[in-house]
Amino acid sequence: MSSEMFRNYPQPDDYVPNNRPRCHKPFKLDIMTGETAIHTFEIPFNVEESCDDVKVIYKSGLTPEITKEQSELEITTTEHGNSIITCTLSAEETSIFQNTLLDTKVQLKFYMKNGDITYSDIYNVKVVNSLDN
Repeated sequence: MSSEMFRNYPQPDDYVPNNRPRCHKPFKLDIMTGETAIHTFEIPFNVEESCDDVKVIYKSGLTPEITKEQSELEITTTEHGNSIITCTLSAEETSIFQNTLLDTKVQLKFYMKNGDITYSDIYNVKVVNSLDN
């Protein structure tokens, strides 16, 4: 039984380990039209120390629908030095996405202190129409 644990040692010369992190559950964002939506993003660096500005951009189809500025976001720093960005969309803002079959996406834009601009991954947002919309 212990020999099974060491069956790949020594490693072959062409061995390439797969050390990519595996998500336990997919990152999921939802918007129910007409309700207040709160989306939280964990950022792997300290946003307040590294950035001059941050924006959260929601896009449906070809044009951005909602852009939240840093002053409209709640940014907290974890004990590990990462940041948590919380973006709140009002009922009026989520109603913008009602009755559409267009894909809705969200992305964060970081204006770094050194002048660089960096984007997060693009996240899909599932939009569901409420029954009274």
